Amino acid sequence: MISQSIFKAYDIRGVVGKTLDTDTARGIGRAFGSEVRAQGGDAVVVARDGRLSGPELVGALADGLRAAGVDVVDVGMVPTPVGYFAANVPLALKGGERRVDSCIVVTGSHNPPDYNGFKMVLRGAAIYGEQIQALYRRIVDERFETGSGSYEQFDVADQYIARIVGDIKPARPMKLVVDAGNGVAGPLATRLFKALGCELVERFTDIDGTFPNHHPDPA
Repeated sequence: MISQSIFKAYDIRGVVGKTLDTDTARGIGRAFGSEVRAQGGDAVVVARDGRLSGPELVGALADGLRAAGVDVVDVGMVPTPVGYFAANVPLALKGGERRVDSCIVVTGSHNPPDYNGFKMVLRGAAIYGEQIQALYRRIVDERFETGSGSYEQFDVADQYIARIVGDIKPARPMKLVVDAGNGVAGPLATRLFKALGCELVERFTDIDGTFPNHHPDPA
């Protein structure tokens, strides 16, 4: 039985193996995909952070979305803002350019390694509060659309970096220390700052979902 306790005010979040597993992720996918279709959408971007539970959870999530009849565009292991970016710009997919305005990022955010969760954008707007509780009720009531959506992987990182580099010009040369705490932002942050012409001192910029050096909380 799915736990209502993981359906928070602004996201869905739980402890993997206790309140969150692949069956839960699949149910969330089916419910969210059904809501996308109810609002006239037909596709969802998915992404994940570097936690060890991420691959299984995002796989089950994608299965649920496709079972609800929506296409899945998987942008891989990227920071949450990159997932949101992918749901706000045209994507050059195999079938041609397409806008996908819904997104789910599988991320535990600033929580310990055994946590994971889901941050969601539905038809261009982040969902929260009653909308998240409505997903829970849809799962419990098994009110799902059915279908067979497609699946495609897409690398959006270059497009994201190009957008920022096109918008920002540093006023002077900068030397930065980048400490990513082995979180998902490390590799992309170093690429971005180097593209902006910055000199970097890198600390823990490789992704390791066990967070062996320190907790990757930006606060």
